[in-house]
Amino acid sequence: MKSIFVFAVLAALALGAQSAPSPCESCKSMVQNFIDASKDRMKMAQLKVSLSMLCVGTSHQSDCSKTLDKLDFIAYKLAPYLADTSAVCSKLQMCGESQFSPLARLAMLYLKKSEAIVANDNIMRQEVCDECQASTAQIGKLVGDEFTTYAVKSTLQRFVCKSAGKAHKACNIFVSSVIPDLMTEMKDMFTEKELMCSNMGLCSATSKPAAREAPKQPASEMWKSMGMVKTSNGEELMSCFECTLSADALLQEFIDKRQGTADDIQTVACNKMVANWTDGCNDFVHMYMSTVLFLTYNQFDGRGICTMMHSCEKKENALVEMAMSEKVMLGCENCKAVEHFFAQNQEALHSHAVDGLYSNVCQKLPTALGTMCEASIIRLSRKFFARTADLAASGAMCSQMC
Repeated sequence: MKSIFVFAVLAALALGAQSAPSPCESCKSMVQNFIDASKDRMKMAQLKVSLSMLCVGTSHQSDCSKTLDKLDFIAYKLAPYLADTSAVCSKLQMCGESQFSPLARLAMLYLKKSEAIVANDNIMRQEVCDECQASTAQIGKLVGDEFTTYAVKSTLQRFVCKSAGKAHKACNIFVSSVIPDLMTEMKDMFTEKELMCSNMGLCSATSKPAAREAPKQPASEMWKSMGMVKTSNGEELMSCFECTLSADALLQEFIDKRQGTADDIQTVACNKMVANWTDGCNDFVHMYMSTVLFLTYNQFDGRGICTMMHSCEKKENALVEMAMSEKVMLGCENCKAVEHFFAQNQEALHSHAVDGLYSNVCQKLPTALGTMCEASIIRLSRKFFARTADLAASGAMCSQMC
């Protein structure tokens, strides 16, 4: 929250600048204006008054107001570290060229768009659109690069599949099959630069946004079609039984292997720290990361996760008193039925996933990002469940777990 607020402060200060010739120059101007405000009580007071309106109506209004009250202290403490504006903006990927520069420039374009609206400057609006299309084309190349796909795939396999216990082979197969398709779809989305920038609100709309298909039946009814499982403690929805069994098993594996995950995080994170912070990072992560992971994993349980997904509908849980051997046996006996369900219901699963993501993610984003979010999840979800259906139909998952 604080990092977002500080960025908003910098953006608000930059609105007074006469021009934003480039992302780098605009960034340096924002940083310098923030430094100036830290030394001038009048500017700081004006800044607090103008920014107070940003807190009203937000979901973090209390935190926002508390941060605003301490803005002069925050600015005073940050100012010495911001003196070299070029260095600061280089760290923010605003100056110089790196693989993340296009993303940083897209963020800056929202500021430039605001200036264009205030000034009613159509030429600047077109510049925003042109710069957006140039940046999205670069992002498309980055996402479509084979090394990027490999990096995403290997990261998931290292941090997720490695800790998935007996499901690790199935997890590796799933990641290796699905991630390349999703990355290709993302590349195609960013390559369609006119449509992407229109969805982002940085270019005039050229076509109607993609329409979401409403689910044809409630999620609970869809899951019921999977059937029932007979256990020694009575009957249970197969969707609930398999989901709870899988989720609990994965959570337990994650808990048991949390130290290995913590070590991987330490290697990745601390090696990227500046030299004089590396030792401190290693000490901190080594001492506390395993505990953090343990506490995090224990915030969840399989039944709760599956109830949230609507695959469980009643409080009674047939798995509670069952022996582990029976759980495993029944899980494998019904695994093929689960694969068949995913192979036959990809459209229903897709529509429910889109509906859930739209309600819980896209609608909570600023309007400028909501349309892009909606269009993206429609395309990525369709690709995800199509590939999942292919894998399920092949029987590749159950053969690796049972």
